[in-house]
Amino acid sequence: MVGNQQAKRRGTQEQRIAQAKAKTDALRPEKLVCGACKTAFTDFDAMDTRNMKGIRAAFGGICPSCGETVLAFSGDQDAVADAMIAWQDAMGSEGKLGMQSRGSEHIPFED
Repeated sequence: MVGNQQAKRRGTQEQRIAQAKAKTDALRPEKLVCGACKTAFTDFDAMDTRNMKGIRAAFGGICPSCGETVLAFSGDQDAVADAMIAWQDAMGSEGKLGMQSRGSEHIPFED
């Protein structure tokens, strides 16, 4: 019951949903950059991060040039690293892990 009372103090369910969407939208990059072919694109979606501890937002899309899946995570450094490794393991292949600068440049991680 305590959780419900706390939630009600933050507003109606619709207000809380709008607040969560606004937080995600504020973290949304202008574009994603493919780690494989370096193509920048703007057609991508926000992903559900409710069960991803330490992740504030995640976005994903398919590169229009080479068809690779491109994901971007925002959150605590260790949580982002864990999420990237988990995604790579789930896909069963080596991904092009890196980071995206605020200027939308892909910076690969070196081994």
